Amino acid sequence: MINGMAGMDSIRSQTTWGARNTTQEMSQAQVDATRFEDALNRAKSALENAKVAVDASGISAEKEAKQLREACEGFEAMFLDIMFKEMRNTVPENTLFGKSQGEKIWHSMLDTEMMQNVAKSGGVGIADMMYDNLIDQVAAQAMNTKGKIVKP
Repeated sequence: MINGMAGMDSIRSQTTWGARNTTQEMSQAQVDATRFEDALNRAKSALENAKVAVDASGISAEKEAKQLREACEGFEAMFLDIMFKEMRNTVPENTLFGKSQGEKIWHSMLDTEMMQNVAKSGGVGIADMMYDNLIDQVAAQAMNTKGKIVKP
């Protein structure tokens, strides 16, 4: 009878662990969604800032183009980070030992840093494609409003 009760406690703790784990995954998904939205807003902001070749503060077209490039790379890094984390979630965990919370945090930070480096070193082409499309729009807008912008 004692072994039966111990088994029930074990099942109860596993159920609680599963509920906590699901809650943590949902929280992480919300954090990822917020970070993705922030990156998208930064990219939109960079586009708005890059619409004018030289504004009242005297910012040059080259600086605007550089900011746009950085925003596009940041967006690609965020996209790749979320994609990589979701791919990692599909890999079955070791049922014998499992993963500690510290190991999960370490993997998350490692994934983020790796994807930022991937995006800065050329990535998969998302940043290049976004930059090419946005710089043309910026150039057209700038020519209509204040003057010239040269596509680098």
